[in-house]
Amino acid sequence: MIIRMEGYGIFIYSGTVAKDTYEYFKNKNIDLQEYAEYLDNPESSNLQIPKEHDFVDGGCLYDVDNLWCLSGAELTSDCILSVDLENGDDDWECDLDSDTLEELGIKTKCISSSPGMIGDLPSGTAVFMARETTEGVQFNENRIISSSDFDPTKLEIYYHEYIDAYIVKHIKYDGREYYGNDREWDTEYKDFKWHLRT
Repeated sequence: MIIRMEGYGIFIYSGTVAKDTYEYFKNKNIDLQEYAEYLDNPESSNLQIPKEHDFVDGGCLYDVDNLWCLSGAELTSDCILSVDLENGDDDWECDLDSDTLEELGIKTKCISSSPGMIGDLPSGTAVFMARETTEGVQFNENRIISSSDFDPTKLEIYYHEYIDAYIVKHIKYDGREYYGNDREWDTEYKDFKWHLRT
C-alpha cells in the first residue's frame, strides 16, 4: 500500500536574531526579500549590510533555523491524500481539508506549534521567519504494512501548527509511524518576515 499527499505544501524555517540587528533592518527600512536577493548575489546588490548585522554570517537564510525547520503537506483542500492499494482494486483518495478528514474518521493531532514556541521565548527576542509555498509530492510512503484494504479510521495525521496553517509532519497507519521522506516539489512563493516577542 502506498500513501501519497500531493498538491500544495509549506516549507518553514525560523530562528532568533540579535535585537539590535532586527532594529537595524527596521530603522534602515531593509526588506527581507531584498536581503535574500543580496545574499544570492551580493556583488550586484546596492545593499551594504554591516558585518555585525549580516545575520546569516556568510551562509544563507536556510541556516537561520534554530527554532524550527520543516516541510510538508498543508491540511487544505488544495492537497490530495491518495492511497494505492497495489492489489488491482480501485485507488482511494480524498482532500486534506480538516472537515473532510473528520467526516472520514481520519484522526488529526497537533504535536508542535510555532505560536507556542514563540510564546516560550523571552520578551524582546527578535525572530526571523520564512515560509515557502510548495507544489508537488509532499509525502510519499510505499512501505505501508496492511493485512487488508485501506481503512481510513486506522489513519492518524500528526501536524505542526504554523501561524495560519497546519503542516503534516508524519502519519500513523494501524499503529505504525511513517515519515514519507520521498518528496518532490517546487517552490512557488517565498515570504519572509520579522516578529518581535513582546
